[in-house]
Amino acid sequence: MNYFTDENDLNKFNNLSPDNPDNKKDQNTAGVLDIFVASIIRINKLAVLCVENAKKFIGYVIFMSILVSFMAFLVPSASRIFSFGGFSKLFREDFPTFSIEDGVLTADKKFEMKLNNAFLVINTDIDEFSIDDFDSSGVYMAFGKRNVKLVTYVDDESNKSYNEVYSYPIGMVLPSGLNNEVMANMTPLFYFTYIIIFFGYAIFAGVKYVFFALLYAFFTRTTTSISKLNLSMKDSVHLCFYAETISIILVNINEAVGYFIPSIFMTLASIIITVAVIMNAVKPHMPDIDEFMNRFGGNNKDN
Repeated sequence: MNYFTDENDLNKFNNLSPDNPDNKKDQNTAGVLDIFVASIIRINKLAVLCVENAKKFIGYVIFMSILVSFMAFLVPSASRIFSFGGFSKLFREDFPTFSIEDGVLTADKKFEMKLNNAFLVINTDIDEFSIDDFDSSGVYMAFGKRNVKLVTYVDDESNKSYNEVYSYPIGMVLPSGLNNEVMANMTPLFYFTYIIIFFGYAIFAGVKYVFFALLYAFFTRTTTSISKLNLSMKDSVHLCFYAETISIILVNINEAVGYFIPSIFMTLASIIITVAVIMNAVKPHMPDIDEFMNRFGGNNKDN
C-alpha cells in the first residue's frame, strides 16, 4: 500500500515534535527594559534574569548611567539654562556688562547664579574671595577683581569646612579682551562642553555604581553562593547592580529636587533597600534544609 503526504503535513508534524536540546534558541531573550522592570516590580524574577542574560549587563550599566546623568545633571541644568533663554541671551541681557583687560575683571554689578548644584558668583568689589564671603553651603565658582576660585564650602550644625580646589589670577584663566559679546559668540562651544559633561557624568555614575555592586556582592556572597542557581561571583555582581536600581532612582531624584531628604538618611535608606532587593531576588532559589545538608554529605540516608 502506498502512502502519500505533502510538505505542509510534514511541517505540521515537525511542529509537534519535541525540541532537540542541541538546537535550542538562545535563552537571552530579555532586554534591558525587561531587566529594569524586574528590578523594580518583579524582583523574584531578577536572579534568573541575571543568570540567563549575562550578556545584557554592560548594556544595562550604560542604560542606568545615562538615566542617572539625565535625572541628576541634564534635567536640572537644562531647565535652568532654558529659564534664562539660553547662553546667548544670558550673556547679552542677563549677565553683568563685563570685560577683562590686563588680568583685571570689571563688571557693572554683582552677580550670582545657581546651575545644578554649583554657584557662579561675580563680585569685582573685592580682589579675591575668602571664607567670610560665603554664607551658605555649596560649590562656588567665584570671580573677584583679580582672582578666580573653585571653592567647596560646608556650614551646618555638625561641622564647617572650606576648601579651595583651585585659585588662580584672572589673567591665567581668561584672556584679555573677553567681554559679553565674545562670550555670546562662543555659545556653540558651551553647548558642546555641556554634552561632554553629560557623558562624563554618566561614565562616573556607571563606575561608581558598579563598584558599589561589587561591595554588595562581596558582603552578600554567603547567601548568593548557596543559591540553587549556582551564582558565580560575576553573577552576584550583576544581580547586585540590578538590585541597586530602585536606590539609584530614589537617590538621584532626591538630589535633583535639592535634597528633600537629607543625604545621610537617603544613603542609609538606599543601602537597606538594595540589600532587601538582593535577599528577595535570591529567596525563591534558596535550597531547603535537606538540600543544603546533602551538599555537604550531612544528610546521607544510606549510612
